Amino acid sequence: MLLTAAVIATTVAAVTTGCTKENKASPPPSPTASPTPSADPQAAEKDALLGVYRAFWDAQLKVYASGSAKDTGIEKVTGDKAYSKVQTTRAYYVERGYEVKGVPTHSPQVTALTMAATPPSATITDCLDTTDYYKVEKSTGKRVETADDNRRHVATYEALRIAGTWQIRDFDISRDRQC
Repeated sequence: MLLTAAVIATTVAAVTTGCTKENKASPPPSPTASPTPSADPQAAEKDALLGVYRAFWDAQLKVYASGSAKDTGIEKVTGDKAYSKVQTTRAYYVERGYEVKGVPTHSPQVTALTMAATPPSATITDCLDTTDYYKVEKSTGKRVETADDNRRHVATYEALRIAGTWQIRDFDISRDRQC
């Protein structure tokens, strides 16, 4: 009974304190910026995909610079048609005596992710800007001109998760779609 009276007295005091003419209670604390979990439940997979995409480009640039896939890591991040396309481009550059200079810029986004598929699949869409990425004749250092003045194209990359690891499996750089 004594405990019940104490609880009632505390409740009455708490309620009536807010009802006085002069409220001397301190204002509520202002909200602070705190890290909030991502609203996207697939954020970790998307981050992993973009990491593989960057590794794919790093390895691809090494292939084109060296004229060989050896020790570039390309086989770890690519397969199927994407690997064949990189090798075909490498052979084209070697046959013509070209080397690549500069680095393209990217703004990739995961535009589709289907974890329920077997194997899981994804699409990465990028605005590939090759303004500062170009071919030169290896023997002269002279820049190889291209027929296309636009150096910004939409590129689409298909990825699959094989044995727990994402790989770029195919890609298309659309010369008709500018960004």
